[in-house]
Amino acid sequence: MRLAGLILVLIFAVEGWSQTTNPSTGHYLSAFLATTGAEGRTTSFSRYLEQLEGRKARLTGEREFLQYVFNATHKRYLKRFASEATFASLFDHGTYNCLTGTTLYSLILYHFNIPHQVIETNYHIFILASFADGDVLIEATDRANGLVENENEIASRIENYRTMLPVQSELRADLTYYHFGFDLYNPVTPEELTGLLYYNLAIRAYNRHNLQHAVTYLGEAISRYSSPRIEALANLLLITVHENNTLSTGDKSAFKKKLQTIRYRALPVVASLQP
Repeated sequence: MRLAGLILVLIFAVEGWSQTTNPSTGHYLSAFLATTGAEGRTTSFSRYLEQLEGRKARLTGEREFLQYVFNATHKRYLKRFASEATFASLFDHGTYNCLTGTTLYSLILYHFNIPHQVIETNYHIFILASFADGDVLIEATDRANGLVENENEIASRIENYRTMLPVQSELRADLTYYHFGFDLYNPVTPEELTGLLYYNLAIRAYNRHNLQHAVTYLGEAISRYSSPRIEALANLLLITVHENNTLSTGDKSAFKKKLQTIRYRALPVVASLQP
C-alpha cells in the first residue's frame, strides 16, 4: 500500500552567506538541507540571492520583483518535476515537487522580508504573498501561470486545492493509494516545513520498503510538526510492521514503540479536526 500524501520547512552564521537582508535565511536553509544530510549547498545559493538583490535594486515595484523571482527561480532550480524529489535535489539536479519548490520560494521570500503564508491542504501546498494592494498566489508547479494576482482566480485556485485528489494520470495500477480522512487548510511555519520534508522522506522510504528509515524520518517529522498526516502514516506503518514477517522480534517491538509515541504526539491535533 502506498500513502498518497504530499508527494508532493541550525546555524545562523553560514560561511559565505549574504547578510545584506535577512540573516535567518541561512538558518532555514541549513535546516531544510539537513533533512537529507546535504548542508554544503549554501555558497552557490548565497550567490543567487546576491544576484536577486542586485536585480531588486533596479526594479520599481514589489510585484515586479516577485514576478522576476518566480521566473528566475523556476529557470535556475525548478527544471523537472519528480514526485519523490528531496530539497537537496533542487540544487543537485533541478528536480522538485510541490513541497520542495514551495519551500524554496518561501525561503527566498523570507530572505527579502516579503510577508507571506505557506498554506498546506490535504494533497497540495502553496504560498500567499501579501502586499498593500492585495495578495499574490504562488503555485510552484505551474511554470507558465503560477503567479496569480487576480482575486477571483486566487479564490478559485484555493477552492480547487482544498477539494483536489491525487491526479489520476499520476496514479499507478500496481499500487494501492491511501486517502486522508481529514480536511487540511493550515498555514505552516518554516519549522513545520522542515517536518513536512522529513514526512516526505518517510513516504519515500515506505514506498521503497525501508521500514527503519520510514520510522526514523517520521520521528524527525513529528518533532517539528504535529500533523494529522503524520499520525495517519504512523498508523499505516504500525499495521505494516505488525504484518511484516521478516523483521526481528526486537525490531518489531522497537518500531511499534516509536510509532505509538509518534501517534500519541499527533493525537491532539487529530482530535481537534473531528466534527
